Amino acid sequence: MLQPLRLIGVYHPISTMAFFEALWHGEGIGDGGDLQEALLAYSAVQPEDGDWNAACAHGAANPCIQRYRSFEAYLDNADELETIPVTAAMITAALPPTPGDPSPDHAG
Repeated sequence: MLQPLRLIGVYHPISTMAFFEALWHGEGIGDGGDLQEALLAYSAVQPEDGDWNAACAHGAANPCIQRYRSFEAYLDNADELETIPVTAAMITAALPPTPGDPSPDHAG
């Protein structure tokens, strides 16, 4: 593990990178080192009919991504820095197209 860099009496944690956890129905479904990677976790809960608009509109779904200072902060149960609301459009844009996907976003 890299050590913090000390410059002019201030510590700069050079090994600290943000960590993102994807949530669906209040449960963690995946994570990533960046927002794009975390959005890919939604493939685990993809609706059978492929309708992300309807799935995200369900009141209990509450798709969101929590951003933490680092993976270590996440493991230490630190509070998230922010909660990012996730929309159907964000999920659709992030996920690879599925066979027979009629979405114009995934048209080749």
